[in-house]
Amino acid sequence: MSTTPGLSPRTVMQMPITRATAQQYVGNEIVPGLFEPFRMWGLCSRMVDVARVDSGAEARAVHGLAEATAEFPDGDGLFVIRFLASWPGLFRASFGGQTTEGAARLDSTLVLPDPFLGTGYTKYAPAAVPEFWMELAEVPIGAEIWHMAEAGGEGYEVGLATYAGLHSGWRAYPAAEGRGLTPAGRTQSPSGSVPRGLSAVIQGDRYPADFGPNAGELTAYRTAPDGTVMSRQLTDGQCDEVTYHRLLTTWHDAPFEVLALDGDTATLALPTGNAQQAAELALTPAGRHAWRAVVPVAELGELTEEAREIGVQPHFG
Repeated sequence: MSTTPGLSPRTVMQMPITRATAQQYVGNEIVPGLFEPFRMWGLCSRMVDVARVDSGAEARAVHGLAEATAEFPDGDGLFVIRFLASWPGLFRASFGGQTTEGAARLDSTLVLPDPFLGTGYTKYAPAAVPEFWMELAEVPIGAEIWHMAEAGGEGYEVGLATYAGLHSGWRAYPAAEGRGLTPAGRTQSPSGSVPRGLSAVIQGDRYPADFGPNAGELTAYRTAPDGTVMSRQLTDGQCDEVTYHRLLTTWHDAPFEVLALDGDTATLALPTGNAQQAAELALTPAGRHAWRAVVPVAELGELTEEAREIGVQPHFG
């Protein structure tokens, strides 16, 4: 597999999310053109670096969010997603800048508002912790949403939901409603969705797949003629090939990923993590540190399918 310094497929990551985003995940909510509960992205850290806290307030501080009260208000603790890194190629150290030019000097496109520092570390005193940027990707099977209550004490930290895969969605635990979230069943993918993400070639045939549920494993799917979906859990070494796909294009001379093609319109996601670029293009906010646009297909540049190979070990028999 591709490597990122400090990460392996077994590394447990923690990503802070707002209460509103936690509700969208637990509610399996589709917001056409803006949000899909089977995808995730953003700034995160290794659990080993952020686990030594005793309250939601401390958790916000260690993630550098103590001053981000508009998104993470005092008194509400902290919601997070915990998940295996699975493929470190989806992550990079959070180097960046306050402007496009400043980020470019670090060979980065990451331009985000405060409290983002762009140093590869969170904004935290007395000791910052390493921070990573995860590109837009499908949620790995086994990911969990947790909430850390504002005050410490026994039971302050509780699991709220687990992700069961693309065809099952998020499954809430009883504690979710106690922390103010309303569960709901899986909803259909947006109209015109473009296939993306993980796929595996098994005995010569290609199948869509999810990472997980364990490190070094994937779950491949096959749809029968009657619409029944069957799954098979595999190790990387049991596959002939494992690749990660995106459909890329340009719009107004800026790079984008195509998420959906529906008639004459396309849903685009900005992959650069560049807030300055998003503002200049008047893109629509689509969650924390994410921007989208729905534009005429005729305005797009050339469509290019990107396929990144994830190395696998040879197998026999």
